[in-house]
Amino acid sequence: MQVTGNRNHLWAAVVFLMIPLIWLAGGALMAAIDPDKLAGHAHYVRNYRLLELARGGVMLAMFGAVVIAWFVTCLLLLRSKHQTYRWLPLALLGPIGLAVLASLRNLGPGPPDFYERLNRRLNLFFRVAYEIGFFMLVWTLSWQLMSLKHEAMISLHSAMTGLPRDQVLEQQNDQSAMWAFSELNDVVYFFVLLYLLRPVCVNVVGSLFKHRGPPAAD
Repeated sequence: MQVTGNRNHLWAAVVFLMIPLIWLAGGALMAAIDPDKLAGHAHYVRNYRLLELARGGVMLAMFGAVVIAWFVTCLLLLRSKHQTYRWLPLALLGPIGLAVLASLRNLGPGPPDFYERLNRRLNLFFRVAYEIGFFMLVWTLSWQLMSLKHEAMISLHSAMTGLPRDQVLEQQNDQSAMWAFSELNDVVYFFVLLYLLRPVCVNVVGSLFKHRGPPAAD
């Protein structure tokens, strides 16, 4: 088993999981920097402009950190497969690019792990058909996971505020553009996460079956 490759792949998943934390931290910091709180204070106009610049700086830093985390994720994915960094520009294609990177063959010198051995047993035709089928499956599952999260958030908001479910839905409909953007982000996030977890899950299942062994004789 390629320990180094697996470690890099796990680090890629960890870095990707940090992206929502970056968004939350940046959003909380932007909310804390509220120029309107200075209303009535001395030098209001000057301080307002300074805080607006600070909010803009936080926003740029947040977007920059997300972009860096995304490229580091793709870079670690390539390192886990011992592939050339010439594939890295595919990261610009977003989740589609990562799907291509995740389907690349592992060129490591050590013995392949269970996931890679399964892939190498497939010829070109079946490998392409498998990757297309997996892509469609993951895309469908991502939408289902987004719907489950959406329903859970509605129920949680209703329980915390005491508002009826229908009223919560009306509030969301009033902000339909924002919610549509948020839901699309969730779909993309689940899509990438499922791709990153694929070899991990396959190797875990393979390890369980390997250690299970044949049943003992009576």
